[in-house]
Amino acid sequence: MLVATRGWGPGLRKGDCLPLTLLNMQVLTTLLTARAACCCVLTSRRDAEGVASWIAEHQVTVWNGVPAQLHGLARRPSLDLPSLSCLEEAWCGGAALPEELRQAFEDIHHVPVRATYGLSEAPTVVAIDPADSPGRPGAAGRVLPHLDVAAYAASGRLSPGEQGELGLAPAMTGPWAGAWTPPLGQWRDGLVVPFDDLPVPAAAFPTGDIGVVTADGWLTVTDRRKLIIVRGGANVYPAEVERVIRRHLAVAEAAVFGVPDERLGEKVAALVQLRDSPDPRADLAAVCDLCRAELARYKVPEAWSVVDAFPLNPTGKIVRTHLASLLAGPGPG
Repeated sequence: MLVATRGWGPGLRKGDCLPLTLLNMQVLTTLLTARAACCCVLTSRRDAEGVASWIAEHQVTVWNGVPAQLHGLARRPSLDLPSLSCLEEAWCGGAALPEELRQAFEDIHHVPVRATYGLSEAPTVVAIDPADSPGRPGAAGRVLPHLDVAAYAASGRLSPGEQGELGLAPAMTGPWAGAWTPPLGQWRDGLVVPFDDLPVPAAAFPTGDIGVVTADGWLTVTDRRKLIIVRGGANVYPAEVERVIRRHLAVAEAAVFGVPDERLGEKVAALVQLRDSPDPRADLAAVCDLCRAELARYKVPEAWSVVDAFPLNPTGKIVRTHLASLLAGPGPG
């Protein structure tokens, strides 16, 4: 689908630096390049210097990155790294693409950044920014034409623009109708068990992500369904709070999650990784002030802590297991 919709052929030099043990990367790398009859370029380097040198040396034209990698490249002056002028586009996947990060990368390296959204069961890319036009701020791209993606609730499919759990179904019209078959269920005790315990009908595969799809096919992911914090009966989406925190120049990375609270059920907590900071407490207080200015009061984290680094999985996503154990205290007042 990507080969057809983006017009790729032998001139493509597709570069990847994420492990091929992941199904998504196997599809996006080896299968995609075989289909396009083009060159696949791999590296095990993930640091800014290594990635930039590899791109320049091998003249990579399309590169898949995760936000942490784009962040490292965007914060380095262009004269401090090899030129990335061979790139026709850089993709950002694995987590939400902050608009500030997109703009910073493009300003320094003059390479368009494409937001993407995907999952292994699709397999891989579900939505991506068009190759010939800018993305929309906050969106994770436009749904590819072989898929019918919509938000669902317990009552069924929601109208365009309404928020719910994203579900995938095959496109029923157009040249790509029927090109994708949803998974039948999950393997359990030697049987395929249908996805009948989720608020998406069997005709659509449930992604576990909360989001919105517009009438013209632009997809925005709000958060993971299982990560939603219920504070005193009100839903708090960690991704929304994290986007605000990451806007502060002192912040390198952030994770927001719920912790048990006797009165509210859950309260909002945040871990923040700061850049080289002479006064972490003052920076953390400034981040908290930003949240108070930009978010409803119930969404502002009530427990904060600074961490040296986050544990990351092979795709660069934060491993959220046991994050609560890293909280040192209530943080800024």
